[in-house]
Amino acid sequence: MSIMRILLPALAAAAAAAAAAANVAAKPADKPAAYSHVIPVTVSGKEAVVQLPLPREVYLQARSSDLRDLRLFDAGGAPLPFALVDRVREDGVTRSKAPVGVFPVRAPAGASAQDGLQIRTRDDGTLVSVRAPAAGDAADVLASLILDLQPPAPAVTGGTNNANNAGTSSAGTVSRAIAALDLMPPALETSYSARVMLEASDDLQHWTPVTDAALSWLVNSQGARVQKSRIEFAPRAFRYARLSWLEGKPVEFAAITADWITELRTPAQWESLVLQATPGRSGDDLVYAAPVAIPVESVGLVFHGQNIVLPAAIGQYRALPPRQAGEARGADLQTVASATFYRLTQNGQQRESGDVEVAPTHAGQWVLRPQAKVAERLALRLRWQRETIVFVASGNGPYTLAFGRDGVQPAYLPLAQVAPGFSRGELAGLEVARAGMPVRQHAPEAASGSAASGRAVWLWALLLCGVAALGFMAWRLVRQLKDAPPGQPPA
Repeated sequence: MSIMRILLPALAAAAAAAAAAANVAAKPADKPAAYSHVIPVTVSGKEAVVQLPLPREVYLQARSSDLRDLRLFDAGGAPLPFALVDRVREDGVTRSKAPVGVFPVRAPAGASAQDGLQIRTRDDGTLVSVRAPAAGDAADVLASLILDLQPPAPAVTGGTNNANNAGTSSAGTVSRAIAALDLMPPALETSYSARVMLEASDDLQHWTPVTDAALSWLVNSQGARVQKSRIEFAPRAFRYARLSWLEGKPVEFAAITADWITELRTPAQWESLVLQATPGRSGDDLVYAAPVAIPVESVGLVFHGQNIVLPAAIGQYRALPPRQAGEARGADLQTVASATFYRLTQNGQQRESGDVEVAPTHAGQWVLRPQAKVAERLALRLRWQRETIVFVASGNGPYTLAFGRDGVQPAYLPLAQVAPGFSRGELAGLEVARAGMPVRQHAPEAASGSAASGRAVWLWALLLCGVAALGFMAWRLVRQLKDAPPGQPPA
């Protein structure tokens, strides 16, 4: 019995060791060759941290919804640290001040100076002169101020401006608005109180009230000043302004500056994929197989025919629990989007429904459930925005982006561990790596799996032989113990 107590743990340990060795042999190394697709990546070599918008092929061939099978290797096959982030946008809001062109409008006391102004401008809209029609007498008094508000210069590198204070740049669209006017009191006015009306215009013909405000200031004998000379309002875009007095004496201010808010919006860069339909599980359902890695943000239908109106629901099948034991139930539709899709030709112009926004969704299958009969099998369009890899360009290049593998753990890191201390502006300005053409590898997992399977078979064969040998030895020992005379050790 004591011999069996020794042999049984030995057999168990041998089996465990062989199983562990077989598992290790069955798992291929984490190298580019273990992935179904690779893309060469090159950089200038001048920057340590680089960005790469994920190529479209990654979303089509990755095996996981969270891109856990994404890797980046150097030329020697060593993995590189990288973070996976939403596309780095250069969106931002900046505030600045700019001087305002001021043009006093004088007219005879009691005369209206609001209509019939004689205005001269340059081709770019810059004011040259403003004159009331009845002006010209030395007794004319100040009636109002016309303000020419030009955006701060330079505006945005590579951009163009227009009269509506909007523009474009290589980075995106630029919008500008004015949020306040600062009025500098005249030097000789030590005490002042008035109420003014501010109006806005883009053409010097049509004026819209913006706000009215109280102005006041007081300067004592020591030169200390208390003043309220700032007009604030909800940010809005306009080119010209008119300042007129509701109460108090009109004065010419020493200077007027405008508070500008400039907002840069980077346009979204969309990818799209059109899927063909196959019959669904029930009724007129149409089913579409999709890559699970795509983070779908909008869906739409692609029509081939004309004059089609189709209310429909789009989603995924959801299995229903059985009502009774042993009863099978079908699949219900978990709706992600519901809309009326159409393609119409009216008055010689084509009208077509756009895509419908959905919450970011990963799904290997999409279902269209029409609410009306349709003659054609409609295609489904998926749209999404690419993510960006931020990585440390260490090791030797060129680098390799690898993807397409089952059963692996995520390798991406938090951004703070890849680009520590980088501001959003610095991230947006990172060098963009260049991605080459995707390469499909010749079933790397199958090849490595078959080799690993062969090694596993040999290991298991050796294990069985070892177990058989140990079993035979145990049987011999037990038999010798039984055959030996009492009190005499076995031979």
